[in-house]
Amino acid sequence: MNCQDFDCNQSAEPPTMTEQPQHPAQEHESRRIALLLAYDGTDFHGWQRQPNGRSVQQTIEGLLTSLCSGFPVTVVGSGRTDAGVHADWQVAHADVSTRLDDARLLHALRRMAPSDLAVRDLATTSPDFHARFKAFRRTYRYRIITSPNPFLSRYAYRYDAPLDVEALRRAAPTFLGTHDFTTLSKHNPDTPNPICTVERSEWREVEGGMEFWVSSNRFLYGMVRLLVGIQLEVARGKRSAEELPNVIAARDRSQQGMAVPPQGLSLVRVEYPLPLFAGMEWG
Repeated sequence: MNCQDFDCNQSAEPPTMTEQPQHPAQEHESRRIALLLAYDGTDFHGWQRQPNGRSVQQTIEGLLTSLCSGFPVTVVGSGRTDAGVHADWQVAHADVSTRLDDARLLHALRRMAPSDLAVRDLATTSPDFHARFKAFRRTYRYRIITSPNPFLSRYAYRYDAPLDVEALRRAAPTFLGTHDFTTLSKHNPDTPNPICTVERSEWREVEGGMEFWVSSNRFLYGMVRLLVGIQLEVARGKRSAEELPNVIAARDRSQQGMAVPPQGLSLVRVEYPLPLFAGMEWG
């Protein structure tokens, strides 16, 4: 990266007796930024920082740290996507100390980011903005294809068995409302509250397959992939849609079905009370 591109040259003249050299971190007031990210999760070990694997969080933190004179920057995401899960619309925040304004910082990040990670937008926001705790709705999409497609193999689950579409449509509304989703989640001691309010749960027929769309105020670990898995069991006749309310009410993980593979899942929207990114449209 050429320093001239981002106005990061330092004066070559030594300081006078009355001038004291300052560290760059003291020269620029810290500000909080919101970032809008998209990524192909195939080669990431999930969102969260990992000791022995490449993660989205670490990658963004490394880019921002290099643009803040090497001072460590911590990035907080709206949620933690698992290994292999994608995002079209992940939101994160970070506190940065840099002379670059939003436009130049966005330009720099876009130039430096790897090919499987895009910084779609960024904006300075209020100091109390929190990407995770301020979000009130998140939307995921799970894509299933029913025939081979090399262009979607990284982004969809190929499912060869016959699908009873009407059975899927009967099953999906079961999850609407406020429920304890212990049965349809993986154990995670970091999230002891199992209550989620699902506002959207529906299947769409698309060319070459099906998509499951689900929106909720929050999601538990592994929840969406288990929601899809148990509905596929209904579509294969292994369960009935009518028994799903009892499965949820049992709060018993031994009753959960299979978790579908991660590559079909994408985080497609995170919503906040006020818009963060001017002119950005969903999709």
